[in-house]
Amino acid sequence: MPADKRGFAPIDFKTRFPALDGIRALAITMVFACHYGGGSHGGMILRAINAVRERGWVGVDLFFVLSGFLITGILYDTSADSRFFSRFYIRRSLRILPVFYIVVLLVLLLTPIFHYEWHWMQLTFVFYVGNFFANYHWDLYQIVSANHPAADVGISHFWSLCVEEQFYLIWPLVVWFVRDRVKLIGVAVGISAVSLALRFAMIGVFGRVIAETWIIRTLPFRMDSLLIGGILALVLRGPAADRWQRASKWVFAVFLGAALAVFIFSPAYDSPWLLSVGLTFNALASAGLIGMTLRPGSPAYQLFHLKPLRVLGKYSYGFYVYHLLFATAWIDALVSLEHRLHSLALPGLILLPMNYLLVFLVSKASYDWIEVRFLRLKRHFEYDSEIAEHRHAFAGR
Repeated sequence: MPADKRGFAPIDFKTRFPALDGIRALAITMVFACHYGGGSHGGMILRAINAVRERGWVGVDLFFVLSGFLITGILYDTSADSRFFSRFYIRRSLRILPVFYIVVLLVLLLTPIFHYEWHWMQLTFVFYVGNFFANYHWDLYQIVSANHPAADVGISHFWSLCVEEQFYLIWPLVVWFVRDRVKLIGVAVGISAVSLALRFAMIGVFGRVIAETWIIRTLPFRMDSLLIGGILALVLRGPAADRWQRASKWVFAVFLGAALAVFIFSPAYDSPWLLSVGLTFNALASAGLIGMTLRPGSPAYQLFHLKPLRVLGKYSYGFYVYHLLFATAWIDALVSLEHRLHSLALPGLILLPMNYLLVFLVSKASYDWIEVRFLRLKRHFEYDSEIAEHRHAFAGR
């Protein structure tokens, strides 16, 4: 019987899903394309490409859903663990913190050279609450060099790291307290509905401009993106796992269509439709895509299981953290080359692949030389079920 026709058994957090690395590769490429690659205004085709590129921020939503899927699965499966909280938080710290603090250390070491002008409120990012303060002071997302503007450090993408870490702080408490799978699904659905209602309220009370800043970058308004991934993890742990997995392709198709309709008919970045139901549509489409990818042998699995995508996905976290730090230097180089070549498109074709490759190599070196040393420490914090079954969860999560 072909692999994609077999029954899909309920999953657990120790199950290895190699194709999810391919999903990570898609997400990080979308984000990279959104942040770079502008200036494609030379004709109808280039403008169409640019319109797609500008929506690459949806890759962050895909990351949120995937994170909610994996983390909720771990939390639910280990909710009876003898050291539930300490093991979870230590293991998360070993995965998340090294890269982040490498960046902090790097910028501190470069400060005497480039005379970086730190604002004390930027220290709030060290504690993963900087997104709240940056909503009031947008300049906190840029560490400015006093003697070399091209060396400015951009940290505007760190808001998403803050959102995820805040989620990791709160959601384990809920899972541990509720524990029952069906009740947890109900709680997740309820909180997601509240999150959507808060977005509507924010738009109605404060208007589109202020609402866009808070809705996109603050946890209460983004909970549904993370929890929809969690709901997927929970339904795939129940007796109807096979039916839900098969339904994933229809969830993906329906909500991808709905998301595209919002983008086409209400394209503004602060569109009320986009800021409200649009984000929910993005999350549901992402959940459908993830669910499709889990079945070995399926077309989605075969696509995202391709080795180049899995390799890129393995380093995607570091790629995300590093990719925008020195964007100012790349943009300056791009503008300079545009003047030299008298072209808006050609410089991008030359420099952007170089940028992408360089960030990949930095991310790979960071993982292979530094991060993996911390990840190996997870063996000292294995969950009870891993110890009992001698079956260990994927170290890269």
